[in-house]
Parts: sequence; structure tokens; C-alpha cells
Amino acid sequence: MKKIKNILFVLIIMVLFPKIVYAGDIRFNEPVKTSPNTYEFTVVVNNINLNVITGNLSISNGTITNVKMSSSWMNKTGNNNNFYFYHDGASTGSYTVATIEVTMTGNSEYKVNNLSYKLNKCVQDGYGNYFGENGKLVSKSVYDSTCSLSKDATLKTLKPSSGTLSPTFNPALELYSVTVENKVSTLSFSATTTNSKAHIISGSTCNLKVGANICRITVQAEAGNQKTYQITVTRKNASNTTLSDDASISNLQVHGGTLTSSFNPNKKEYDVKVGKNTTGIYFTFTTNSNKQNYTSKTCNINEATKTCKLTITAEDGVSKISYVFNILHEGSANQNTNSNASNNNTNSSSTGTNTTNQNNTTNNNNSNNENNSQNSTVSNEDQNFSDIEMNVDGTDNQPEETNNNSNETNKENENNNQEESNETIKIPIVNKEISKNIFFKIIAVVDLVLGIGIGIFITKHYKKKKDKKRKAE
Repeated sequence: MKKIKNILFVLIIMVLFPKIVYAGDIRFNEPVKTSPNTYEFTVVVNNINLNVITGNLSISNGTITNVKMSSSWMNKTGNNNNFYFYHDGASTGSYTVATIEVTMTGNSEYKVNNLSYKLNKCVQDGYGNYFGENGKLVSKSVYDSTCSLSKDATLKTLKPSSGTLSPTFNPALELYSVTVENKVSTLSFSATTTNSKAHIISGSTCNLKVGANICRITVQAEAGNQKTYQITVTRKNASNTTLSDDASISNLQVHGGTLTSSFNPNKKEYDVKVGKNTTGIYFTFTTNSNKQNYTSKTCNINEATKTCKLTITAEDGVSKISYVFNILHEGSANQNTNSNASNNNTNSSSTGTNTTNQNNTTNNNNSNNENNSQNSTVSNEDQNFSDIEMNVDGTDNQPEETNNNSNETNKENENNNQEESNETIKIPIVNKEISKNIFFKIIAVVDLVLGIGIGIFITKHYKKKKDKKRKAE
């Protein structure tokens, strides 16, 4: 009877271990019996770049009697149930980290809680260890000199060689504007960093054309992170007259689509019908400030595109007026509804146009001047929205480089995550590959079913044997 109980206990342990403790590519392998009441199991790592493994090993009716470390790994907690294994520098490949010995006093259950792993760099842990820039153990003095680096990339002062910043400089504010005379073809900036170990890496001087110019000053902190201050510099024209702040337009036409209502300068939102095969629309219009005709860039369209936005920037490079165009795709269920709403808006906005046109133009200009330090850029994260910016001086505003870099990084991260989620394991017998996660789930289920089946078989066998013995007596 006692022997059968021990066999059942071992089978239960073998079934439970792969299910409970598997986490990523760190495994607590099934235990191996080394004496009547003693079992050993190994902690194995497969192809993870790390130098610290932590967690908690809970054992009912049993205690950890010994922990033997392997592969140059070290143990900070001895035979404690809360374990902290660490390595001097990054460790990778497939190897055994530790062998844990457990002594049992009865039927036992094992469970690993809060299992985690990491590659500590420039980290001071709770056990007095200092991990340096490359993950290796270093002294406190080395840690302080290399890892305690300032991340302050702000400017303390910023002053242009000509003109005055608007608004007044504030280290936390990144967007400014300044107007200079026509004779100023190059603008330099006098600046000091808040932290003495930070330095300006670009943007101390800026070449100017007539009209709006974007100047950027980039500061790099001691720790390597960067901060960019952007200044919109408006250079006056040769006659020294003030550049127009009128961004209003007339005679707007849509190419590649059809406006559902007539263009009204005081109306800022329209519906545009497009065909099923339409891939883009563009706009032609006349500016009221210089009476010149302009053609916009193409607003790219796919079946998911809902909105296209056209932003006109005045000669001063600051004042803006935006028009929003709701895209109604051919066959769309809400096309008629949107069209009716658009017509209603047109009728409503047309009423009293003659008496309010001058006031509306003035209000628009004032509103735009209040936002003279803001830049509208395309939000690449929203694929249902397209943004076109046009300057009255004939140049197109370009999206921020930082936004493009951020989006490229996000795409790389998405691709990396996708690759990780698509890891597969090849099964030699059938010469097929299946998902890694599904493979281990199948193994766990098979182990469980097999354990239960063997347990039932042994129980029935023991019962039959007992019944025969009774009959014999």
C-alpha cells in the first residue's frame, strides 16, 4: 500500500511540474528521486539574454535542503524559498542554472510563484550588488561614475541674435516663434544648458529664407537622451512690409472626388464623395492674400479613410486655417445621411454670411495668432485620417522627423513581437511545425491524461488483487 502511494505521488509530481512552473524559456524540470524522501530538479535556461532570475518556490510538507549553482551563476538566498540567482554579466544560450534538492515529510505539492528574469544594467539590487553598463558586477565607485548619469537635457537660457522669442523662454516649453528683419539671413542662438554635463549637439545657427523657417536646437544629456527646442522664425520680405496673416482661400475645387455642397469660406467642414477605386484626392484653390492659385499634395485614400484635412498657412508662417473633408465612399451606408447633414450645415452657415463675413475673418486671424507656436503634423498612428499642410509662400510643411522615427520604432517593435508570438517547434515524426505555445499546452494535457490513466489502472489493479485475497481467505 505504501509503495503504491509513493508511485502515485511521483506520477502526480511529474504531471504537475511542467504545467505549473514553465515560464517562457526558463523551466523547472521534473524532479528526480535520489533517496526515499529526497528529490532533485534542475532550473534550465534556453536562449535568453539575462543575468538575474527571481521567484518563490512554495512546497507543502517539504523543505529545500540544498541549492547547487551551475554555469558560473550565484545564489544570494541560500536554501530560502524566495530565490535570487544572479550572474556576472549577460548570460545566453542553453544551460542549467541550479539544481534544487527537496526533502519531503509526506504528500507534497510544488508551485513556483512570481518567476521573473531580467538583464540588469546600471542597477543596484537589494542584496548589495551593483550591475554596470554592460550587466557585469562592478564596485560602487565604478557604478557611481558610470551609471549615475544626469538625464537633464533642458536649456537654462535661450536667446536669438536678432528678434525676441515668443513666448518668453521656459526650459519646459519646446515651441517658440520670432520675427526678424529682411536683412537677417542667418540667425544664431545663444544658449546654456541647465546641467553642466549636457551639451548642444545641433541648431546653434539657422539659415533663413523670406517667410517662415523652422529652426531646431537639440540638447543631449549626460546619459545620452535628447530634447529638441523648435523655433519658427519669420524673415520679413525686402520691402520690410509685414507679411500677411490671412490664410483664407476661395474657389476651392476637389479633384478625384465630389463636394456634396458648394464651397463657402466660412464653412470649415465638408463631405466628399469618392469612387470605389479612388486612391487619392487633391485640392486647387486661390488665396485671398496674394490672389495666387495653388495645388495641394495628394490626400491618400483607402477604404478605411474617413477624413482628409487641408491646412493653409499664411505668409507669416504662423496663422493657419484648416478645412476638414469627410470621405464618403461609394456604396457607404451613411453616405446619404452625411450628405443631408452637410447640406443642412451649408444652408445654416450661408444665412447671414454677408453680415458676418468680416467678423469671422477677424476672429479666425486672432485665433490663429494665439496658436502661433503650434505645428500641425500628420498622425501616422491613425490610418483613417490624412493631413495636408500648404504654405502660402509655396512650400509644404513636413512632418517632424521625431514622429517618423517613433513610428518606425513602433513598427519594429510590432514586428519583433509578431516574430516572438510566431515561434514554432518542428515535430520530427510527422515533419511538421506547430506553435511553441500550443506544443507545450499539448504536452501538459497529455501528461495530465497519462497520469490520471495510470493512477486509475494501478488503483483497479490493487483492488482486484485485494478482492482475490479476500476470496482466498
